[in-house]
Amino acid sequence: MKLLTKDLLSKNYAEHFALFFTDDGIIVNPQTSSPILQFAKTVKQLKLVVNEAYLDDSSLIINCHSALTPDQMLTERAYINNVKSFLATTNDTVLGQRILRAVHWLTWDAKFQYCSKCGGKIQKVLETTEKKCSSCELSFFPNPFPAVMVLIQRENELLLARSAYFKPGVYSALAGFIDIGETAEQAVHREVKEEVGVEITELKYFGSQSWPFPNSFMIAFKAEYLRGEINIDGNEIEDARWFHLSKLPPLPPSSSISRKLIESVILKE
Repeated sequence: MKLLTKDLLSKNYAEHFALFFTDDGIIVNPQTSSPILQFAKTVKQLKLVVNEAYLDDSSLIINCHSALTPDQMLTERAYINNVKSFLATTNDTVLGQRILRAVHWLTWDAKFQYCSKCGGKIQKVLETTEKKCSSCELSFFPNPFPAVMVLIQRENELLLARSAYFKPGVYSALAGFIDIGETAEQAVHREVKEEVGVEITELKYFGSQSWPFPNSFMIAFKAEYLRGEINIDGNEIEDARWFHLSKLPPLPPSSSISRKLIESVILKE
């Protein structure tokens, strides 16, 4: 991800395609259902003000806002979609990863404004993802927080849980952040015990994913149920239960590694 100056942007990248992000989501063409839009044409058409521009490989990532109302944007064949909602509708893996990477960067970029050492204002560095303190010159780079996720299976059942911030009815695999001094495996066992009160065995690595909601690097596992009754903590999750593979609840978006975990079991069966 490379920061571009606005002069360089207008001079060399007018004909490039871009992903446009606002505070409310990603701009999408309703006719094509695509967020990949031609840069200069879209800026002019939607009266966009470019706040920041970045180059990610050959694609532009634009942080912007528009003076148009939602109805006016629709007239110009565009609308702003919630990023998670859009990701739930696309099967384009490459596009999904590009959007996740862009959101991760833009979120970190917006939140990280001051030096953690001296409190000075930090500045962006052109052509890199680096930021540097204007006072002590300490450098900073995006650092996602490591977290674990685990899908627990008991014969033909999966243990799924939901948090209060999930969409109504949606359940997912258990997840939590890795604590100081822990391995990922230790974190899985601790989180499972804390959140649902059961014990697991046969822990196996499944895969990983950057997940910028808000700033996580997910390390996913599968496990077999060993013993214990479900006893939810009531803090991080509001419900957890066993679901038969033939009667699963609404699941997380297809772009998430939690969905891929669950589907790997369904397809195997």
